[in-house]
Amino acid sequence: MLAIFWRKLKKNGLMILGWGIGLAALGYLLFNIYDRFFLQNVDLQQIMGAFPEEVFAFFGDTDNIFDLEGYLTLEFFSYVPIILGIMAVSSAGSLIAKGEEEGTLEVILAQPVSRTAVFWSKLAALLVSLGLILAITWGGFALGYTNTSSFDVSYLSLVNPFISLFAILLVFLSLALMLSMILPSSGAAGLVAGFLLVASYFITSLARIDSNLEGVNRFSPMQYYQSGGAISGLDWNNLIILFAISAVFIALAWVLFERRDLRFGGSGGFRLAVRKKGME
Repeated sequence: MLAIFWRKLKKNGLMILGWGIGLAALGYLLFNIYDRFFLQNVDLQQIMGAFPEEVFAFFGDTDNIFDLEGYLTLEFFSYVPIILGIMAVSSAGSLIAKGEEEGTLEVILAQPVSRTAVFWSKLAALLVSLGLILAITWGGFALGYTNTSSFDVSYLSLVNPFISLFAILLVFLSLALMLSMILPSSGAAGLVAGFLLVASYFITSLARIDSNLEGVNRFSPMQYYQSGGAISGLDWNNLIILFAISAVFIALAWVLFERRDLRFGGSGGFRLAVRKKGME
């Protein structure tokens, strides 16, 4: 089990470094931009005030974009779930299904290792990879925050938005993993999960502008994402909801993988395979 975990984690090494360092550099620069641009141009506040409130509401509940919460929400946390989300659903969709399509999963299961071990080892490696990307990104934010005197919050407070970000990414990651057990290919699973991610983002964003969408927004996971506002404190109820949704998707994916026959080259169609292994 550990061998599968470490092999998958090492395989994700370039992905971790690429995404982590890139986003960390962006986070570092955001604080420099604030010091050199926002604070030195007082008239910018008047210019911003000329824009309709709906423009900023679309990207989050930013009461004041010159506060740390509002600034980081607008400049980073409002859109990063889409960027990292596409990576997460693509990786999750191919986590198990790709091995089926390439025929490598059959070779692994021919060894003295159970399906449960394969499933949880690969999933744990992916979750650790995602966690490392966010940890590296937080490092860039922390370094940028060290070089500024514009804000006065603890470094621990800067962790909160990343916890909320991990929770929302986990929802769509686990959804893609479950869909990969149902749909005929890893690409189809990633595509559907990615579409639902983008749809959820736009529904929640537009619901801040149009109250008529509140009924639909209740079913949007992005509604429970706290963005940069989590710097002031995490909403544990929202976190629990997101983690509970993820747990359901992961449990369903595990059960489906345990019970269905292996597919090759995307065979199996769109039917839900729930037969036990070895049964006709």
